[in-house]
Amino acid sequence: MAFVNSKRRIKSLSKALHILRAVGDHGDLASVAMLSREMAMPKGTLFPYLRTMAQEGLLLAHDGGRYTLGPRLLELAATFHRQVRLRDVARPYLERLAHTSGEVAHLCVLSEGEMVYVDRVETRRVVQVGSRIGGRCPVHCTGVGKAYLAFLPEAQVRQLAVRYGLRRYTPLTVTSVDGLLTELRQIHERGYSIDRSEHDAEVRCVGAPVFDHEGRVIASISAAGPAYRMTAARIRRIV
Repeated sequence: MAFVNSKRRIKSLSKALHILRAVGDHGDLASVAMLSREMAMPKGTLFPYLRTMAQEGLLLAHDGGRYTLGPRLLELAATFHRQVRLRDVARPYLERLAHTSGEVAHLCVLSEGEMVYVDRVETRRVVQVGSRIGGRCPVHCTGVGKAYLAFLPEAQVRQLAVRYGLRRYTPLTVTSVDGLLTELRQIHERGYSIDRSEHDAEVRCVGAPVFDHEGRVIASISAAGPAYRMTAARIRRIV
C-alpha cells in the first residue's frame, strides 16, 4: 500500500507542475475554463489543485476564477539564485580544502531540519566518503550540521530539535538538547566542528560555518573521510 500511495503522490505533483507551467505560459490572468481546456482536465478535478497552490502562495487567485503565478515562486527562484551564487563563490575554497585535506569537501545549506549537499569536490583517493549533490544528512550529528547550528540563536536550535528530533545513529550521537547546546557553544568558541563518527561509525569530518556579508550563517563546509584516516592528529592539521 505504501508503494501505491507514493506513486499517486508523484502523479499528483506532476499534474500540479503542469498546471503551474500552463498558468505561467499564459502570461496573463488564466481562467479555470482555459486551464481546463488546455490541460484536458475537468474543472472539478482542477479546482483542488488551484485552491491548494493558491493557499501555498504558488498561485494568486483573482476575481472571476482567474489565476496568476504567486509570490512563493519568486521566493523559491531567489533561493535558487542565492545557492547558485553561493556555489560559485565557495567553489575555489572547496577545491583548496579538498586539496589540503586530501578528503572530500562539501558545501551544505540547511533545509527543513536537514543539511543539503549543494556542492562536492572529490580527491584522487580510492576510498572516499559517499555523498551526492542534492542528498541530505542530519543536522545535529554531522560536521556541516553542527557548524551551522553553532551560529544560530539557541532558541532556534531548540525549536529545530523539538520539531525534527535528535535521532541516534551511532553510540556517539548526542541525543539530548542540553548536551547538543553544550557542544555547540564549544564549536562557536573555537570556530569549527568535529563529527567523531556520530552519524556514521566509519566516517569522521571537520566542519566550519559560512557567513554572509552581514555575519549571518548561510551555509557550512566540511572535509570528510574514513574514520581510520581522520585521526585526531590529522584533524588538527586540517584546521
